[in-house]
Amino acid sequence: MKGRSAWRIGGVTMKNVSKYLLATTVSAAILGGFAVAQEVSNDAYVRPDGTSTERVLSEEEIDRLIGQTRDAGIAVDRSRAEFEYLGGPDEAEETQVCCEPVQEQVTEESRDEVTETFFDAITTRTIIQPIERTIIQPIERQVLEAREETETEAVTREEQRLETIVEAIAVPATAENVIEQETVQNEEEVTETFVDVVTQRDIIQPIERTTIIPVKRRIIRPRTETVTAETRFEENRLPVIIEEDSVPAVQETITPQVTENRVEEVTETVIPYVSKRDVFQPIERTIIQPIERQILQGQTEEITREARLETERLPVRIDEEAAPQVVENIIEQVTERVVYEVEDVYIDQITRTIIQPVGVTNIQPIERRILRAQSETITNPVQLEEVRLDSILEEVAVPETLVNFIPQITENRVDEVTEVMVPAVTQRNIYQPVIRTVIQPVEIRRIRPQTETITNTVRYETTRNAPLVINIGTGCDCGASSGF
Repeated sequence: MKGRSAWRIGGVTMKNVSKYLLATTVSAAILGGFAVAQEVSNDAYVRPDGTSTERVLSEEEIDRLIGQTRDAGIAVDRSRAEFEYLGGPDEAEETQVCCEPVQEQVTEESRDEVTETFFDAITTRTIIQPIERTIIQPIERQVLEAREETETEAVTREEQRLETIVEAIAVPATAENVIEQETVQNEEEVTETFVDVVTQRDIIQPIERTTIIPVKRRIIRPRTETVTAETRFEENRLPVIIEEDSVPAVQETITPQVTENRVEEVTETVIPYVSKRDVFQPIERTIIQPIERQILQGQTEEITREARLETERLPVRIDEEAAPQVVENIIEQVTERVVYEVEDVYIDQITRTIIQPVGVTNIQPIERRILRAQSETITNPVQLEEVRLDSILEEVAVPETLVNFIPQITENRVDEVTEVMVPAVTQRNIYQPVIRTVIQPVEIRRIRPQTETITNTVRYETTRNAPLVINIGTGCDCGASSGF
């Protein structure tokens, strides 16, 4: 076993250092001042639960607090300053590690690390010899080539006359159009009223302004402890030792593969014949339709009625005088107070001795290379062979010709139209004179200015500043317990 020692300060390990002094904190020194950011609330100040009026600050500390508050621009009357003691838990709010001296305990061991690897080598080879044999069969095949014929005979003409159709028209009902001739007469009925409107408002605004200054007393408590860290393992790897197998000679085997392909050589002979004959018979037919059509001849007449009298009363129109803008006078009544909330917190400063077990392992790598036999197959180029058979003749039978007789009929329809005029009254215009009288009531509203006084509810302005910190106690001296 080997012994080694080191100091770890602030998370950094330093070896062979005799002394290291951590920066100490000035006893009862007030840190900071006021931060720029503040927490502002519109709620009234309420004393926190569990507070007391116990005196925990000295006169000197109170004078320094009030001086810093005035430097920040807050007017404080010392006789009216309030101090609320919040107390604090016995548990530490923060744990700080001053220094960590490390003592190493080393143990060594040696071991072999054997690995097996495989390498491929060809020990057998199979050679395939492909043979492609082509068998040719000549064939002579007869193919029919069909064609069609068309014949057209002379045109046959026919005429057919239908009965006369009379298209009678229905006479529509007379449409009456009433046309109003309107004359409008406008009249106004004017009345005046007065409206009371507030033009000036005096607002009394009571304000209770409270400035809360939290004060945190950080009390430092020194502690010592011994910790055994997890074992740290180290490995030293030696050069690799290689053990390899020998490769045997290759054994070869030849295997033939025969493939037969049958191919037909077809020769076609064309035999022409008539498969269908179409015979067309044109027929032209004319159909005559006599039509008698009646046409309406519309007429218009005009009638004037007696004059009709009407009276219309419109909704009242209100002409309101524009009200002036309200002038508000806000009178503030301010009450100011400053409250210091004192709270105690504990900071544990730990001097920790760390025992670091170290396990050192020397590893001897050994690589054993083992032969893994492989087989391969090789295919040689194809050998071509050809065999030609006797020719075969395929005959075909010629079918009889098919004759189709097709009539072609064309019909022409002709209308003989005659028109007859029928007179009838279809529209009547009626003129209706109308005399309308429109009455417009008008109400004029005048403004009468008024003044009112309002007292608002108390507005609370509670401002909580960033806390002031008071450190009580000294830092730890790592050199005092270094052991060197």
